[in-house]
Amino acid sequence: MTGLLVLLLGAAVSGAAPALAIDDPTRPDARVTHGPSCRPGGIVVEVVAGTAPYAVRLATARRPGGEDEAVLVARGSAVLRTGDVASGETIDPRLEFTARDGSGLTYVDELDEYTLTRPTAEDCEVALSPPPPPPAPPIVTVEPTSPSPSPTGSTTTGTRPSPSRTPSGTTTPGTTTSSSTTTSTGGATPVGSTPTSDTDAAVAPGATGAGGSGAGSAAQVRPGGTVTLRGAGFLPGEQVRIVLHGSHTVLATATAGPDGAVRLDVRIPEEAPAGPATLDLVGADSAVSAGVDLQVASAAEPVGPPRGVLSLASLVAAAVALVAAAGGLVSVAGRQHADRRSHAPIPTT
Repeated sequence: MTGLLVLLLGAAVSGAAPALAIDDPTRPDARVTHGPSCRPGGIVVEVVAGTAPYAVRLATARRPGGEDEAVLVARGSAVLRTGDVASGETIDPRLEFTARDGSGLTYVDELDEYTLTRPTAEDCEVALSPPPPPPAPPIVTVEPTSPSPSPTGSTTTGTRPSPSRTPSGTTTPGTTTSSSTTTSTGGATPVGSTPTSDTDAAVAPGATGAGGSGAGSAAQVRPGGTVTLRGAGFLPGEQVRIVLHGSHTVLATATAGPDGAVRLDVRIPEEAPAGPATLDLVGADSAVSAGVDLQVASAAEPVGPPRGVLSLASLVAAAVALVAAAGGLVSVAGRQHADRRSHAPIPTT
């Protein structure tokens, strides 16, 4: 507001009409071109003589004897200036004219409209300082969580890998076989996936929301599951609402800390449809918002590692197949060697 007042003051002074509007062509004309502002200086007056020569003096209440003066020839001009005006000081200029054509005519223009006050140092600092930068947009991330424990009643059994033997009874180094099975009373779990409960979300490590690496990094969660969100960039102490994008239902609320950050657990509605979804965090006072992407899994779809990641069981199965093939080759080579020895002629001495 102060800056606006200073600008309006400058515009009013620079666009002012002549201070002395008289029809007598012999008299000078004057106008104030600058007033006291945040810049050094004071009042500046431009005087243009008429058809007669005049002496003119710029005086103020602080210097009645005059701050500046000049002698104008006919049709001549001059610029008069007061001294510097201190911060918060009010100055009331006036012009004193004396004709130099021998008539002895004198008169004063009080310049009543130009009694002006220079802004204070505090106002000038506010008016001249650059505007504060806009606040950074808020950001939201999904906090990685540990895999949920297996459902109650699930059991895991397995056998220790045993070495494969060649027909001759020797053990081939590095040749192993393994097998393992996983059973669960709550339903079959795909090999290599991490069992999760129906109410907990499995978040891929490093998954983020807004500002993440794209749709591939969206956190996965089941309807009814829970995700932990971290947000930053809100006003200190303001209420932050969490809404499922496209609906008006508030899933949770949190209060931003002194640093504008929030951390809270949000439960996904049971009726949330499977597929991509977005949680919006909205500041109640700042009205700023930020979203985080999620991937809602269907009830039958397991929530586990992101697609495209090879499971440990798949790698183990491939290793077992490779070892079995190697063992078969060794066995064939052993039998061929034994056959050649049995058909070889017995040397005579």
